[in-house]
Amino acid sequence: MSPYVIYARKSTESEDRQVLSIDSQVKELRSLAERQGVAVAEVLTESRSAKAPGRPIFGDLMKRVERGAVRGIVCWKLDRLARNHLDHGRVLQALSAGVLERVVTPERTYTGDGNDRFMGNFELGMATKFIDDLRANVKRGNRARFEQGWPNFMPPLGYLNDPATRTIVKDPVRFALVRRMWDLLLTGTMNPGAIRKIANKQWKFRTRTFKRSGGKPLGHSQVYKIFGNPFYMGVIQLRDGRTYPGSHPAMITRDEFHRAQEILGRPSRSRPEKHAFPYTGLITCGHCGGQVTAEVHVKSSGKSYAYYHCTHQKTGKPCREPMISSRALEDQFGAMLGRLTMPEPVLAWLLKQAHRRIVGEEQRKEQILAAQKAALESYRRQERRLLDLHLREQITSEVFEDKRRELDSNRKDVEEKLAAGSRQKSDEETAQTIAKVISFGAEAQRTFHSGTSVQRRMILEAVASNYQLRQRKVSFQLEQPFKILSEANGNFNWCATVDAIRTWLLDSSMEYWIPDLQSSTVKNSLQHFDQAP
Repeated sequence: MSPYVIYARKSTESEDRQVLSIDSQVKELRSLAERQGVAVAEVLTESRSAKAPGRPIFGDLMKRVERGAVRGIVCWKLDRLARNHLDHGRVLQALSAGVLERVVTPERTYTGDGNDRFMGNFELGMATKFIDDLRANVKRGNRARFEQGWPNFMPPLGYLNDPATRTIVKDPVRFALVRRMWDLLLTGTMNPGAIRKIANKQWKFRTRTFKRSGGKPLGHSQVYKIFGNPFYMGVIQLRDGRTYPGSHPAMITRDEFHRAQEILGRPSRSRPEKHAFPYTGLITCGHCGGQVTAEVHVKSSGKSYAYYHCTHQKTGKPCREPMISSRALEDQFGAMLGRLTMPEPVLAWLLKQAHRRIVGEEQRKEQILAAQKAALESYRRQERRLLDLHLREQITSEVFEDKRRELDSNRKDVEEKLAAGSRQKSDEETAQTIAKVISFGAEAQRTFHSGTSVQRRMILEAVASNYQLRQRKVSFQLEQPFKILSEANGNFNWCATVDAIRTWLLDSSMEYWIPDLQSSTVKNSLQHFDQAP
């Protein structure tokens, strides 16, 4: 005769919060089997949710039932067997076909009788309906939480869940360290692997500690996940591509995040391996457009010298551009930076004028603010019209999603500019920024010649772009506002220079990034970057 088996299940999810533990179920079910005169041949236990099909022990049990190897099942409640439509149907079909004689519970015994199957169908249907309602409520709650700016997942390194307020707060131990990692990346001189070594070895960075994991140094993939996660700029991004503005404190600005992605995503960018060369990945060949790399030559005297040259790997474009020594290249960079310098008396006078000449710009600010608000309202109107077209089925879901993401990105850019403008557009702050630009340009050449490799690279990244090397000559494009300083050196119209920089700053609707060459982050990176060739 086929035996009876006890089946006990409990999941770790909230649906089973009030259910007895597996050991308690087994104990009660053994007593029930004795009272019912049922001989139990085996006890099966499983710690899995029944919300979806796929429980291995239950699946094996039902195969045995269908083969006639199991006569009956003893369980705590019918919903221990099934809470989804597929498993629900398998249990009832087995009772109806007679391959399962009985399902015994403390409250009721279910047989193949029509009334028993009706009650079983009702109870299993209620269990399945409970799961459906629970799933809908969870989705609704998650959607409301996303709209409030809070995620439903574990925040990345640098942040913690606050269980008291159910919000995301700064990790007092790791937030500042992760920000320093971003600072190192934004210098443009260090790859994620080098940053990971500094964090683990110099700063003793360790991951969050959990009951059975954590407390370890950063892994290789973890660093790349940090630098690719928009959560750090205040955006919650879901797996399906949807994004929501976060209410947690942003670690970096949107501009810093996009600049970091450009640094990480440069095609064919040369990466330092055995030797660290400060200008690889910065210059392209003016003849074929390939990347300029570097190598070390050791002379017979034992001294080593670095040389830069085209990689000669651009397909279809033969290139015989000659190499140039690191010293000759730096001399040209120094001459370029010399166009930004000015006499000390002029610098002192100009810094004073920067404060005197920056007076109320309220009318201009109001015009810029009005234009930004109009743009924001325009994007919102377009989003509403797009949704209306989608609801009327006048556009496909694919077109709707593509356009929605584009409008969402544009709207967030304007919102960030509005927020940045409200924080950074005071006359005093504008004057301080102008003074910082002028001082940086005036000191650039001296710092370049006397500074470290990291500082030299940071200066070149800040003042110019599109560096090209041809016939051992470097060409470039000065970035604003340093182009204004360079032109001022030719006409000595310093007051006009202040006005031009102020106009550019106001029109840019953002705070210009001037690297802090003396920051502790830069100083801490020097030892790692300046490797002996």
